[in-house]
Amino acid sequence: MCKDPGAVQFGNFINYYQFNSAEERLKLLPTEYWSPDDDKTQNIPYLVLDVGCNSGVFTQLLHKYLCDLLPQRKILIYGVDIDGALIKRAKAENESDSISFDCVDVMDNEAFQKITEYLTRHQRSKFDAVCCFSITMWIHLNHHDAGLQEFLRKLSSLAELYVVEPQPWKCYQTAERRLKKSGEVFPLFLDLKWRSQVENEIQNYLEDTLQRRKVYESCPTKWKRKICFYR
Repeated sequence: MCKDPGAVQFGNFINYYQFNSAEERLKLLPTEYWSPDDDKTQNIPYLVLDVGCNSGVFTQLLHKYLCDLLPQRKILIYGVDIDGALIKRAKAENESDSISFDCVDVMDNEAFQKITEYLTRHQRSKFDAVCCFSITMWIHLNHHDAGLQEFLRKLSSLAELYVVEPQPWKCYQTAERRLKKSGEVFPLFLDLKWRSQVENEIQNYLEDTLQRRKVYESCPTKWKRKICFYR
C-alpha cells in the first residue's frame, strides 16, 4: 500500500501544485505595497526570499509578476526549501538567471547562513520582500510555539516587506490526521499553546512583538487562508 502523498512531516509535497494552484495564489496578490511609498531605489535590484518554495513553480510566476509590476527594478528571487529533491526539480526547471534555488532548513542556524550570504553577495542587509506562503504550520508542528516565534523573528529581521500566508487550525488537524493514518505523528501537536486562534496569534506577535504593521490582507483561498503583507 502506497503512503498517502499528503502525509508529510515538513509540508514537502511532491505534487503540491496539482492541488494548490500557483496561478490562483498569484491572483490574490495586490499590485501595490511591494515597495515603500517613498521608494528611491530604482537602480538597485529588488531582492525576494521565497521560503518553502517547493519545486519553484510559484517562484517563477512571482518573478514574472514582479518584473511586470516593477519594470524599473531588476527582480532577483532566492527560493529555499528543506527538501533537496524538490530543489533539484526547481533548478532543473528554472527558466531565469534571476532566480536561484538552494536546499535550506531555515530553522538550522548553520544552513540559514546561506541566506545571509546571499544578501552579502548583493551588498544588502535585508530583502525587499520575504515571502512565507503556507509554511508557518509546518514550522509550528515541528518546532513548537517558541520555534514558530523564532522563525517569524528571524525572517522578519531580514525583510522590508514580510508576506505571510498562515494556515488555520483546521489545516493542522488535517495534517495531523493524515500523518497519523500513515503510522507517524507530530510529537509536539498536543503541546502547542497557539491552537484554535493560531492566525490571530501570529498576527499579534508580528504587530505587538515585532512591531510590524499589516498593510494588506487578501480574500481567503479555497483552503481558507489569507495572504497578509506586513511592513
